[in-house]
Amino acid sequence: MAYALEDYLRLLDDLVAAGFPLHPIRDYFAAPVAPPFVYLRHDIERQPRRALAMARREADRGIRASYYFRCDARGQFPAGIMRHLADLGHEVGFRYECLGRCRGNTDTALVRFETELAAARQITLIETVAPLGQRLLPAQRTDSTTGVGPEGLTLLGDAAAIDYTHILYITDSGGCFGSRHNRHDHSGGPQLGEPVTPRDLAAWLLEQGVQRVMLNCHPERWPRGALARLDAGLRDRIGWLSGGWRRQRAADLGSGD
Repeated sequence: MAYALEDYLRLLDDLVAAGFPLHPIRDYFAAPVAPPFVYLRHDIERQPRRALAMARREADRGIRASYYFRCDARGQFPAGIMRHLADLGHEVGFRYECLGRCRGNTDTALVRFETELAAARQITLIETVAPLGQRLLPAQRTDSTTGVGPEGLTLLGDAAAIDYTHILYITDSGGCFGSRHNRHDHSGGPQLGEPVTPRDLAAWLLEQGVQRVMLNCHPERWPRGALARLDAGLRDRIGWLSGGWRRQRAADLGSGD
């Protein structure tokens, strides 16, 4: 499922009207705030131009969010878009998958992490990082900087180190908030137990008395235009079907069939 960019913007307006201040991830580490709050995170999986469209509309509202970009296999980032987002006042972060790309070799992964972080910092200021699960290594869903703390890399923090004990993590992974198709994007803390639409989310938070929220929206799932929404929805459905096939194949192999 995919929603329109206007649905996301309406959600932001609803959250503000409900009394939730909105913050980028860097504020969690640099200037922690008292509840109520919503931290806004965007992981860029594909189609980075949709991130730019979302970032512009947030900036029009005076809202700052965190956008996490990963490089391709050649170490290249979408530099122009990253600079543009930073110019709009948003936080730009580095999304890493070094352990997965290095097949679990922690020494090689650390070297790669430092190299890719340095490349991102050639483009713009990077103060926080976030991990990416790696499907090629199902036992290592969460990546790692292999023991080097953020202070050793002159970072404010790693999003993986956020304490979610009392923070509700809401993500559109799987196609919607609270999706049963979300197989890997979990915080270890409170999460939605059932789907909630963007139109209903702010009211639901108030009804449930929730005051601490991390909201992770992938811009490619919130496009402009009906055709773009259809494309995003089809991509999600293909992902669900292929993921189900892989899980069934793994089960068959495990049972010896």
